[in-house]
Amino acid sequence: MSTELKQEQLEIEKIIKEKQTIGINRYITQITDTINFEIKRTWKTFIIMLFVYLGIFLLSLLLAELREAAGVELPEESIDYLGDYFGFFGILIIISTATFGGGIIAEDFQKQTGNLLFPKISKSRLLIGRIISRYALNVILIAFYYLMVGIITFYKYQELPDTYIISMGWALFYTFMVFTIVIFMSSINKSKSAAIIISILLFLIAFNIIDSILMFTRTGIEPIFLPTYYENIIQASLDMPDPRFETVSFGRPGGNNPEFKRWLTPSIPGAIIGMSLISFLTLTAAYLLYKTRQSKNE
Repeated sequence: MSTELKQEQLEIEKIIKEKQTIGINRYITQITDTINFEIKRTWKTFIIMLFVYLGIFLLSLLLAELREAAGVELPEESIDYLGDYFGFFGILIIISTATFGGGIIAEDFQKQTGNLLFPKISKSRLLIGRIISRYALNVILIAFYYLMVGIITFYKYQELPDTYIISMGWALFYTFMVFTIVIFMSSINKSKSAAIIISILLFLIAFNIIDSILMFTRTGIEPIFLPTYYENIIQASLDMPDPRFETVSFGRPGGNNPEFKRWLTPSIPGAIIGMSLISFLTLTAAYLLYKTRQSKNE
């Protein structure tokens, strides 16, 4: 190969590398800009949700203090005391994820902003930036709640259980899974409010009814396909039960009441696989629907 051909080849390779670098930088810049824009856009909602989390914590603290003042002794273990603050925690996660995620896709079509935004930034970059920013706000809310619970628990017991951080990790994982389902709801609804309402109803009513139906049919099937089932590991991970199910009965006291099997929590491998699979499927479906809906509007 001649010297001129070698030089020409080197110049071509240099140009390709420069274009690749510019492409990567542009990709990162557009995602970063979207993240900054979304945080500025939703900061008022974030402040409201921060007060909601604070309010639930304070009410739980008030209940614990009133119970102690009435003569009820504190639990012997800090793990049991921590558990008292997670009674309504799952509802908080559902509300905050629905609030931040309900409009991720639906609002573009509701407000007809798609044609303005999409020529300047690809759908994937726009969606990635929105997901990162709004999930990050949920992470801050959950970390804030755990911080408050951790402070009061340490004050009462001068210690925190080793599983405290593990529980927070599961809470963040569960939040992401719920968030992806809300995004999917946003991709199939025409308005933000509809996506929020349907998401909340699914988690608070529909999934719980299905769980009860499974229990009363006596199949004994572990409800690993129900997203709400994975909420249980947040509190259960503080002190993992063995076995992971219990037998319950309903009816008059002392009567010959039928017994039913109720699952308490998924296993650690089951929770990892289950939440990962649900998150992947719902997020992939949401992205594909996002592209399809925009293509029809162009």
